[in-house]
Amino acid sequence: MVKLGLSNTNKLIRTYKGATGLKTGSTSLALYNLSASATRDGLSLIAVIMKAPSTKVRFQEAAKLLDYGFNNYSYKELGKKGDIIKSVIINKGTKNSLDVILENDVGILLKKGEESNITQTLNLSDIFYAPITSGQRLGMMTFELNGNTLASVNLVASSDVRKDTLFNMSKETIYNWLYLLRY
Repeated sequence: MVKLGLSNTNKLIRTYKGATGLKTGSTSLALYNLSASATRDGLSLIAVIMKAPSTKVRFQEAAKLLDYGFNNYSYKELGKKGDIIKSVIINKGTKNSLDVILENDVGILLKKGEESNITQTLNLSDIFYAPITSGQRLGMMTFELNGNTLASVNLVASSDVRKDTLFNMSKETIYNWLYLLRY
């Protein structure tokens, strides 16, 4: 059996917590370069070092840049695709209500400590009219910090709601009337 091994010149892969990789390089003109990536607590960062005087310096400087990012910033998840935001009333439909959900995941990069200052604005009517199709845009949710918009996400219908017909309304009225007669 032949054993094969791979070597990696990016020393941060072995020594830096959360390191995910990228690329080292060097030439006599460009000196020592590094693109280093790392992920911690949902936050992924990339540090780029160019023209370092030595291989040791390029790794030290990349670690300093990554440390700065992780010490001062965080990723805040604001919602997941499919999260139910609100139930709305549906008029003239085969259903009386419908869940409104987030169309996509939404999250932002923030300076640490600013998480509690985020406000959210819901732009959504309380009543809709059928027909409505699954995934149809019904509104928008916006996230702000100190009056600046950080992110926004569409609010969409979680399912289809067909328009009620005269036949369906008559049938439901008769069923309800017969149900009441039983008691």
